[in-house]
Amino acid sequence: MGTMDLTNATRPTRNRVGGSDRDRAAKFSKRMPPSARRSVFIRQNILWPDREPTVNPNRAEIDDFETLAQEFKQLVGEMGADDVGIAEVPPELVFTQAGDLGHRRAIVFAMSMEYDYMIDIGPNSQAEVHRVYHHLDELGVRIAHRIASFGYSARMQPNEGDVPMPALAYLAGIGELGKHGSMISPKLGSSFRLGCVTTDMPLKADGPGDFGLDEVCANCQMCTRFCPGDAIKPDKKAVNGVLRWHVDTPACEPFFHKLFGCKLCLMVCPINARGQFRGRYKELSRDLVKAKDAAGLLDMIAGRTDLRQEDFSGAP
Repeated sequence: MGTMDLTNATRPTRNRVGGSDRDRAAKFSKRMPPSARRSVFIRQNILWPDREPTVNPNRAEIDDFETLAQEFKQLVGEMGADDVGIAEVPPELVFTQAGDLGHRRAIVFAMSMEYDYMIDIGPNSQAEVHRVYHHLDELGVRIAHRIASFGYSARMQPNEGDVPMPALAYLAGIGELGKHGSMISPKLGSSFRLGCVTTDMPLKADGPGDFGLDEVCANCQMCTRFCPGDAIKPDKKAVNGVLRWHVDTPACEPFFHKLFGCKLCLMVCPINARGQFRGRYKELSRDLVKAKDAAGLLDMIAGRTDLRQEDFSGAP
């Protein structure tokens, strides 16, 4: 079954943004394409300072939070999200650095990345990731402001925020955690990013769903086979009291930095064949057969793009 037991969950600690190797992280940031740098600037200097708006002291009288939840979900979709759900936020899933967040609900939303950009794992893919994160944060700020106008506290949560986004996306019914450590959606596959707004407004939560994706991961070896760092493990592991798929971050991190954020595990995920990029994935699957493994795929990509071989060849 795809449901996860959170009974023994303990509060996680957020890892340092950029990874543990500061020199490598600095080089990674320096290589960002200009559009990605502009997106980071806007997020950090304009959107993030405005992510927790002033609350209207005149709280609105609301009789039906279930209907209001549906209205917010519809609004999020109209603003550009490809999927949205509402999660209950257990205190034990809030990062330790956040202290007492005081929010028990989260509106979680997903936005697709352009698949053609993602599969070249070069500067275009990095620009696409930051373009999507920019739009997610922008959308989240607008929703937080809307909630605050009703007289309730709200905070836009960026990727570097107070809560583990995949956990809340699972609790919102958007998808399930994949073997590669990222969310998989029956609607969007693996090529998407997440944003959310936490709040003390008691909106009706959707709850998690069992889409059969956990069983697919248990029997699939695609991401493990094509991971250049051998960082994706075949068995689940108890992390912060929850038995789940686990990625060896130290093994992943060097290739993450070399490959403009890598994302090989996301692009080869066969669930993409079910989602909106099913046609493009079918084309890629022929390349995967020819490539056979991570080394072969990296050589193939290097021969088709401007990604220099020395950016990822050799030992980490």
